[in-house]
Amino acid sequence: MKKTALILTLTALFASTVFAEPQTLKENEIEDIVIKIHNEADQGGYELLSVTELNQLLTSKENFVLIDAHPKAQFDAAFIDGADNFEFQGTFTHKWNEDAPGGSQDAYKALLGDNLNRKVVVYCGGNKCGRSNTAALWAKELGYHHVFRVTSGIKGWQDAGLPVKTTQK
Repeated sequence: MKKTALILTLTALFASTVFAEPQTLKENEIEDIVIKIHNEADQGGYELLSVTELNQLLTSKENFVLIDAHPKAQFDAAFIDGADNFEFQGTFTHKWNEDAPGGSQDAYKALLGDNLNRKVVVYCGGNKCGRSNTAALWAKELGYHHVFRVTSGIKGWQDAGLPVKTTQK
């Protein structure tokens, strides 16, 4: 049942993002990406969160940490209000120095906080971006219990018409 719900959620998330883009992917290409994301979440032991659900969390003022896994320059261009930036690579190698050029494990732990039961929500560029998977896997590796990934990321956020912040002038 959980896998079916995950696949349905992923399909809905992905379809809303993909079809907003000028190019159209073939059904089998969409399916490949949906299954990839499902498998990453299943193997990583984290949950998936939609842009709508993230917006509801932010609106409710629930206490959670929001991590943008982009390189600093991309984060500065557009980020979700309340997000902290910590850069990760798109492919998880299980080697901190390769996976996280954004800083040390201690710096990431400090950003996530001492409460291992606090919600951790990560995002990156979109459904094809793997940085949020790496960020989620490291949060789980460091012992955090409630880790969520918004796979459509900043692109899905913007496609939903939600506001972004920028540090650029």
